[in-house]
Amino acid sequence: MGGTVICPGCGADIPDVPELRSDHLYVGAASGCWAAYMELTGRLMADPGLLEARLLSVDAYMAQHPGVRGRQAGQSVWTHLVGLCLALEFGLSGADSTRAKARVAAPHATFDWLEPPASLGSITVLEILATASPLDHRVAVERWAGSVWTAWAPYAEEVRRRAIGVLER
Repeated sequence: MGGTVICPGCGADIPDVPELRSDHLYVGAASGCWAAYMELTGRLMADPGLLEARLLSVDAYMAQHPGVRGRQAGQSVWTHLVGLCLALEFGLSGADSTRAKARVAAPHATFDWLEPPASLGSITVLEILATASPLDHRVAVERWAGSVWTAWAPYAEEVRRRAIGVLER
């Protein structure tokens, strides 16, 4: 390992994992943060009772690590913010949200770049990894998702309109 770095997405002080570095087209995360997220994903996948938390964690992580201006990053941010809106404001299940997000990311769709806020939420993947029980995981992921959604509040009305549009289709 090569010390620690500050993740450009969530701001966590995280181990640097040089062997995992890559230039991802739309995820703005330090390599150690991505590794932590993969560890969390494995934990959430290991317990079928945590499916909803896993699906919500995808939207929270991706919206918290928006990457740099570009078509793929713009589409990713919009899609995952719509997912957070559908789950947190409209109460959609993970499966229903996933189906709706597929309509957001349709091949013909266009996405204006949303300039990320200075802070992308006060909770990071590290706090979710620190939980021990399935109930703690679920609660922590919900708090994390809420924190990320709140951080993107300047765009909430635009995102909500797009979410309503996919629900109406």
